[in-house]
Amino acid sequence: MHNAFLRYEQDFKEWVEGDFPDVNPLTRDYLEHLRRPDAPRKLWNHQLESVYRAVYSYELLQMKKLLLNIVTGGGKTAIIGAIIGWLKVCHNIHKFLLLCPNTIVRDRLEDDFYNTKVFRDFEFLPPGTEHFKNDLGLHILESGSSPQGILENGIVLGNIHQLYQSNISGQRNLAYIMNYVEELAIFNDEAHNTPATEYDNVLFALSKKSKFRCDTTATPDRADGKTPDAEMIYEFNIQDAQSEVPPIIKSIVVYQPRLSSVQLTYTNPDTGEKRTVDEMDEEFEKIEKGLTSTQWVTDPEPMRKQIGIALDRLNEQKARAKSIGNDSYNPILFVVGICIKDAEQARDILKDGYGINTLLVTEESTDEERLLAGLIGKKGQVLEEAKNLLTRKVGLSKATQLVKEAEELQAVVSVLMLREGWDVPAVCVILLLRKFSSPVYGQQVVGRGLRLNIRGEDAQEFCAIVDHEKLDHKWLWDIVGAKVKRNIEQGNLFGIEEDLPPKRKAQFVANPDLLIDVPVPFVEEEVDFSDLLDIEVLEADYPNWEDVIE
Repeated sequence: MHNAFLRYEQDFKEWVEGDFPDVNPLTRDYLEHLRRPDAPRKLWNHQLESVYRAVYSYELLQMKKLLLNIVTGGGKTAIIGAIIGWLKVCHNIHKFLLLCPNTIVRDRLEDDFYNTKVFRDFEFLPPGTEHFKNDLGLHILESGSSPQGILENGIVLGNIHQLYQSNISGQRNLAYIMNYVEELAIFNDEAHNTPATEYDNVLFALSKKSKFRCDTTATPDRADGKTPDAEMIYEFNIQDAQSEVPPIIKSIVVYQPRLSSVQLTYTNPDTGEKRTVDEMDEEFEKIEKGLTSTQWVTDPEPMRKQIGIALDRLNEQKARAKSIGNDSYNPILFVVGICIKDAEQARDILKDGYGINTLLVTEESTDEERLLAGLIGKKGQVLEEAKNLLTRKVGLSKATQLVKEAEELQAVVSVLMLREGWDVPAVCVILLLRKFSSPVYGQQVVGRGLRLNIRGEDAQEFCAIVDHEKLDHKWLWDIVGAKVKRNIEQGNLFGIEEDLPPKRKAQFVANPDLLIDVPVPFVEEEVDFSDLLDIEVLEADYPNWEDVIE
């Protein structure tokens, strides 16, 4: 996606270095508050940079529809919270609409914004404005909820379908906003979903009320080639995050089974037809494009062997959790299947063959299974906070039951239900049973294992990914800067320190006195190309082209 901010980079840099001149005085005070050294929880540099760019784009460049391309695990929710604080304190915007594509993403945002949690954790509101928290109550757009909550609360959070005109609830909610809300700011999370026609129609209708819109995503370029209609002002990708000290996301180590030991074959249970992995490319492409509901299933033997290798990695990650994480989290295995039948077989092999308590999450899953997916891997204080939030939704008895079930789970199997918005730092091992051709889907799935369990320390966490060489994912491992280990067999074990990526070193300028300023290119007057308009271009075939160019 085109970066609309590139031509402003030098001016923006000078603006930051000059302590934010030419902006609303309240804005300058707010930005100084965000970067104060005694903040209880400091924003990462790229989070501050995101807020600065949003302010610069809105106040100085008059840009109203912005997009922040931030890596999974890069703290997009805190960025949204900081921008809401700025708009509330400095621009008197009092209504904030948070849109997301599905219930899983909505649950994550609800956890962060319920009871003004993100504002309290970071102390976003400067002294003298803390009372604004009273105006930032949260209303959830969901089936059965009263639209009156839209007026009574400062933050409205909803799955985008709750505003679709194809259903009565959506018609009512959108009409309520259009009729009774004077102005608002919109935050469009996981914005790569925006080009869906009805999603786009909702945003167009809301644009009449919107004073500001900020889209956030880790993958703005969709598999269908479409992009959101906002202007991208910042990109902080996987490589950027991996180069930070201390780390912001996990590193990736890929384990590829020995080809002679694990030969990928598949069976269509409806027809009995068998195929090798080399004959599945067309089928994988159809699955990815949504052109087919496949019935192909990985044969039990290669699946069992790959699961065994993945469980070896899981045991190693459990040892690392005790060694570097003081046993503060339970490492989880995440398995990505081809289809529901493939995922069901993986679950059965894990449970019956290896005794691993496993959760299956598909489009057929219950609400209870979805809630379990959000609890898995949590321990201690983090689990207690999750339980408290869950109690509010389902009651103490049910919450206690779900927490107990989640504590027993060691693996999650899914198809593509959990590729975005499912943010579980405890995912430390991923097993890919299917092929990805799209950089979007591939990075979304890998992103489930990027979030850190240990923040603020150079603890060198990594996500172990078991991936068969025949699935041809080299392009993906190049993108995420993965270390690739080949010829792995079940039973191969590696020590706690053995596969850790090298310690990253902080970068600094050794000789600042040798720095030189590179002047910005300057053209004194516009260049006149009018004399080139009469040039005649001849198109023809030149079989003797070598003679022509001599």
